[in-house]
Amino acid sequence: MGSRRFGAFLVYSSVLSTILELVFFNIFFDTERYSGPYPQLGAVLALFHSFTPRLHPKFFGVLGYDFSEKSLTYGICAQVILSGGLSTIIPTLVGFISGMMSVNFSENELPEFVYGLGQFVGKALVDEAPAIMMSRSVQRGTERRNQPRRAPNGGRPAAPAAAPRTPPPSPPPEEAIVQLTGMGFDRQAVIRALQQTDNNVEAAANRLLMG
Repeated sequence: MGSRRFGAFLVYSSVLSTILELVFFNIFFDTERYSGPYPQLGAVLALFHSFTPRLHPKFFGVLGYDFSEKSLTYGICAQVILSGGLSTIIPTLVGFISGMMSVNFSENELPEFVYGLGQFVGKALVDEAPAIMMSRSVQRGTERRNQPRRAPNGGRPAAPAAAPRTPPPSPPPEEAIVQLTGMGFDRQAVIRALQQTDNNVEAAANRLLMG
């Protein structure tokens, strides 16, 4: 999921959660809604639940039950979600449902002016390094690479050492390919991602999720 699709996901899930919240709080529950981004938390938690793989299914155990590394994130989110009772639980559940529904909706991107507006606001809020500093750092790095090495005892500059030959990358293991294709990714894309990340399943999954 690239940044454009993720932006569409946030918009769709926010609209759906707002509509569902109005229905739940005004018709079924007589509970005051707790202010905060709980619907958005639920929507992002839906993404985490659907697309983040369990890399360590037996990360730790409690009373004979095994838990993956994802359980740590669920535990932290549960502490936040349960902090306000029904007034925080319901918005988060609504956001989770909206997030699951918006995963397919996000394939339809938003109008181009929405992305342009987001880019404009993002540039206004995020500081960038001055161009002169970036050019100087690039120039210094180029000078260091091009500077000849001095030989010991005042001799002539030593010739640059030949770059060592890198061995060809090992083929991705079939277990890693099966694990990532089981998440819905194309097999050829999985193989390329594993080759680009030295067969690191977690890094390959992040690369595939980022598009």
